[in-house]
Amino acid sequence: MRRLVVTTALFLLPVAALAQSKRVEIAHPPSGHEAHFSGPALAVDREGPVVAWIAQDHDGNVVYAARPGGERVRLSPAGTSADSLHQSPGIAVGPGGEIYVTWSSRRPKPEGGLFASDLQLSRSLDGGKTFVAPLRVNEDVPTSHSFEDVVVTPDGTVLTAWIETRKDERPHTYLARVVERGSRVERIVRIDGDETCVCCRVGLAAATPDTVALLWRKVFTGDVRDMVLARSFDGGKTITGPATRVHADNWKITACPHRGGSVAIDGRGRVHAVWYTEGTRSEPDVLYATSADGARFGTPRRVHVSSTSIPDHPRIAVDAGGRAVIVWEDSTAVRRRVLSQAVKAYAPDVAMSAAGEPIVAWHEEQFPQTKTVILRLGAGPARRNR
Repeated sequence: MRRLVVTTALFLLPVAALAQSKRVEIAHPPSGHEAHFSGPALAVDREGPVVAWIAQDHDGNVVYAARPGGERVRLSPAGTSADSLHQSPGIAVGPGGEIYVTWSSRRPKPEGGLFASDLQLSRSLDGGKTFVAPLRVNEDVPTSHSFEDVVVTPDGTVLTAWIETRKDERPHTYLARVVERGSRVERIVRIDGDETCVCCRVGLAAATPDTVALLWRKVFTGDVRDMVLARSFDGGKTITGPATRVHADNWKITACPHRGGSVAIDGRGRVHAVWYTEGTRSEPDVLYATSADGARFGTPRRVHVSSTSIPDHPRIAVDAGGRAVIVWEDSTAVRRRVLSQAVKAYAPDVAMSAAGEPIVAWHEEQFPQTKTVILRLGAGPARRNR
């Protein structure tokens, strides 16, 4: 039996490059080969990086957060369970140091229903030392509320977007504004009248002054599933115009691929998008494109150029000057990659510090433990790593 090797790859845009500088680890309780985790979600505040994840425990799936060198903190209250491990939580940092984590909790399925969950918003007002009881973001509708992302606007408003399928409807993308430091849902709106690919995670980004970008996979005629982007210029109160198709990949698949995209906005207002597709060639690929305003994107650039490995789960972060860092999983039957020498390294995430320092996190198997690795990256000579 062949064993799949998964590592993390790094791509730098434009031609600037990064050099590894400092690696720290968060060790999880030893479990041999029975470890079950979601991917890590990474954010950076004034104190440094903070990571959230979901772990399978004896009383269900538990949501945790921790800093390197600190104790892990439980976010999900006793008696609740995160809905699944198929995706990481969402995480974002507010202007006052607030830490916000989103996750879906299980709820009873209605008769004839396949899934049911509530989207929860956990918040910490003391730098991640404690988290108050979570806030249910969605309306009380017995269906799935998941595949979300979360950001905080410059004025402190929390925005979270997710996918929801209401009775007798197709899946749609929803957006909520949560105010008063994450304690009150101000409004919920459905973003688009067309069908959303039901389990491809939504991507969100926010920038000064009130710009918001929302990226998701839309179902076009003939089961074509390509990425689209919607914009807001008033902090998510309203959406400006129809969604823009990022690129006509024309990926036709009569199923949900469980692969969304990632979006960021730089200091000049440019929108950066990265996503997985198989296009018309049925070959796994990761594409990257930029737009001056989110209304029209340029020709996408292939991030993954190897013909002997498979890319997956890309994530992006940008600094104020427009330098973009993209991370993704890269798998082959035997090969190890640049950022890690572990046999199994997977589910990367990336964030920029306020000083423009890229930080990458991923899970890594170091038998009998699984560890979350956090790597700070510093500027180096111009080159590309992959």
